[in-house]
Amino acid sequence: MTPTRSWTIRSGGHEAVIGRTGAGVRDYRVDGVPVVDALGEREVASAYHGLVLAPWPNRVPDGRWSWAGEELQLPVNEAATGCALHGLVAYTAWQVREQTEDAVELGVSIEPQPGYPFALDLTVRWSVGPDGLRCATGVVNTGWDTAPFGVAVHPYVVLPGCGVDDLALTLPAASWLETDERLRPVALHPVDGGDLDFRQGAPLRGRSLDTAFTDVTGQVARVTGGDRAVEVWADPAFGWWQVYTSDYFPEGSERHRHALAVEAMTCGPDAFNTGRDLLTLEPGARWAAAWGVRAV
Repeated sequence: MTPTRSWTIRSGGHEAVIGRTGAGVRDYRVDGVPVVDALGEREVASAYHGLVLAPWPNRVPDGRWSWAGEELQLPVNEAATGCALHGLVAYTAWQVREQTEDAVELGVSIEPQPGYPFALDLTVRWSVGPDGLRCATGVVNTGWDTAPFGVAVHPYVVLPGCGVDDLALTLPAASWLETDERLRPVALHPVDGGDLDFRQGAPLRGRSLDTAFTDVTGQVARVTGGDRAVEVWADPAFGWWQVYTSDYFPEGSERHRHALAVEAMTCGPDAFNTGRDLLTLEPGARWAAAWGVRAV
């Protein structure tokens, strides 16, 4: 029997397709108009389109970190930078735990393993309604030890008839993270008055971004293009935003600078080593937070 690989949820004019792989959003439309960059039925999310990222988002350089005096080595899965990228569950098959007409909940367990010797149970509940697409994430520590972790998601938003160069971004963040040629953290800088100050809104034309922002001053990022807008919102637990202008895709391809990734993250790059905003969970304890996207 062929396994179910996606679930469609609907409410009014809202319709979303949620995939088994990475519990990711593969499509979301309002009255038939795309809000996120849709994946084909058999298409692999090669640039983490819509996927859930845990137990760490972004990059751990060389996959090396330490915890409680133990040196640990994560699998390096980004050859170009030599980093451990985006956690352990992005390309894992999640299992459906509950489904209704307008919502679906998926879950996956992380077992102790080399590089990450902790046990977590993760759930993601996607729902649609008048307020848009909502993603509620829960994490339970099912192991014996205090577990460090971070969570993020990787949606690519679109506006009809617009590419990245036609968009403007308003982002409530007062600092940006400088990285080196391997995208390893170097230093935080204030955005004040510079090219990366999007607090009052700024056009994206000609800009190439794969940049983390923090010191958030609000919980809603706004993308505008033509006479339309999309907002990505997140609970205060998400203290970072990553903005990516889709330059990974080859020039001339339909996805090159077509959609804008606006990613809510609980912590920034290499949080396993810096410790900044790294979450910890005691055995048996639960953490929960939500984010979402809406057309406005």
